[in-house]
Amino acid sequence: MQIRKIISLLIVNTLVGLILYTYLYFSQVGDFPKFSENWLLFVFLISGANIIGFSLAIINSILNKIPIWKKKIGLRFIFGLAINYVTVLIIIYLCVFVYLNITKLNFTISALIEEYREIAVRIYILILILDILLVVSDFLIYSYKYYSHGQLKTARLAREQMELQFEALRTQLSPHYLFNSLNTISSLIYKSEKQTEEYIRKLAGTYKYILESDKIPLIKLEKEIEFIHDYCYLLHIRFGKAFKVNFDIFKNLEKMLIPPISIQILVENAVKHNVFDDENPLEVDIITNNNSVFVKNRILKSPAERESFKIGLGNIRKRYEVFTDKKISIVKNDFFEVELPLLKYENNG
Repeated sequence: MQIRKIISLLIVNTLVGLILYTYLYFSQVGDFPKFSENWLLFVFLISGANIIGFSLAIINSILNKIPIWKKKIGLRFIFGLAINYVTVLIIIYLCVFVYLNITKLNFTISALIEEYREIAVRIYILILILDILLVVSDFLIYSYKYYSHGQLKTARLAREQMELQFEALRTQLSPHYLFNSLNTISSLIYKSEKQTEEYIRKLAGTYKYILESDKIPLIKLEKEIEFIHDYCYLLHIRFGKAFKVNFDIFKNLEKMLIPPISIQILVENAVKHNVFDDENPLEVDIITNNNSVFVKNRILKSPAERESFKIGLGNIRKRYEVFTDKKISIVKNDFFEVELPLLKYENNG
């Protein structure tokens, strides 16, 4: 615990213990307690109040870290109420037991409760009331933190999504890429009107997909693959036999989810970081295995000048951190391979 929190708990616990003791004493005797005359009881009272306060703080802190409560907040409330109440009773019984042994009073705990039945009932009721207030306040704080965390997570995701979208658009709208696209369209016009129309349609489709990607945090793998087919068609028209992509996608995994344009970024990465031609083509494999998508290409000669790709790859990694503990895996030897974990389908996109 932080020092500030410890000091705050010490003050609050001491005040609560002092107030409760004063109330119980006054209601029984009709006068305020004289602490100097019974200093040992006072020390036990303050010590017991602090033991209870710190124990409940630790217990509730542990309970709040259990993942199951995020989906069952009502159960967290009931369980917290019960365990806090039992904890307080156990500590009180232990403190009374120790006090009786130190003072050598000829009382058992059961006899003491019988002798001071009215006070015991009041203590039980007060403990229950304080327990409810404590659990309700802790529950409200926990709910607020959970809600705030969700809001921050959503905002972070939106930012990461926009950064990745910007990276993809920056690549697509760069003068070099636009020049190549226009040059490809120009050459196709003289060869095939139908192919030219197909190229323009798929080019427009890829821009639309990228522009709409910021609205969808996760998308079905089948839709991402449809987009990649169109994108790779553009690359195949542009590079001809120098570029080839192989797909091996299991049907039973197509409904699982993936951050949009993640695969496109990796394919574009392969194109930007390798020099290839008809005699030494670039071949990209996109396959699924063990609930993951693998994007793999053989490492060829690097171009003399190339743009940095750290933003896109790092962004994919950070977006995965928002949704899952699973990490993207990168293997680099003769091949460059990235593993993108597939996420459980929850009707997103």
